[in-house]
Amino acid sequence: MNTTQVITLLTGLVTALVALLGYWVSQHQKRRERRADVFASALEAIREYEQTPYLIRRREGPDAATRARISERLSASAARRRYHEAVLTLDSPIVAASYRALLVRTRRQVGPYRSDAWKSPVIASDEEFPGSAYYAYDNGPEWDLCLLAMRRELSVFAAVRRRDTRRRLEALIASRSA
Repeated sequence: MNTTQVITLLTGLVTALVALLGYWVSQHQKRRERRADVFASALEAIREYEQTPYLIRRREGPDAATRARISERLSASAARRRYHEAVLTLDSPIVAASYRALLVRTRRQVGPYRSDAWKSPVIASDEEFPGSAYYAYDNGPEWDLCLLAMRRELSVFAAVRRRDTRRRLEALIASRSA
C-alpha cells in the first residue's frame, strides 16, 4: 500500500469513528432526557402522595359521592406510584431501591396523617381553610439519597458510582431502622 492509500484509509477510519462517537453522544443524550423525565415523574408521584391528607381534609362534604371521588384519586395515585416503582426497577435497581426507601418512609407518615384528615370536620367556610393543618414529613434523607441515585444514574459514569450509592442506601436504611 502506498502513502495515498494509507491516508485515504485513515481518513475514512477517522470519519467513521467521529460519526460513531457523534451517534453515541446523541443517543446517550436522548436516553438521559427520557430517564430524567421518568425520574421526575416518579418524584412527582411521591409529592402527590404527600398531598393526600390535604386532599382529604379539603373534602367538599360528608356524602358518599365526595368519598368516592377522593377514593378514585387515592387509587389513581397508588397506581401511579406502583407504575413508577416497576419502571424504576426495570431501568435501574439502585434507583428503584432508593425510591422504595423514600416511599416506605413517606408511607409511614402519610397513613396517620390521612387518618387524622378523615377525622377532621368538613371545612364549611373559606375562613376555616388557610392553615387548617400542616403535615410535616421526615423523609429528607431518603429524598436526598433518591435524588443522588437518580443524578448518578444520569451520569456517564453511573456504573462506577453505583457501589457508593448502594452503601449510602444501606447505611440510611440501617440508621432509620435502629
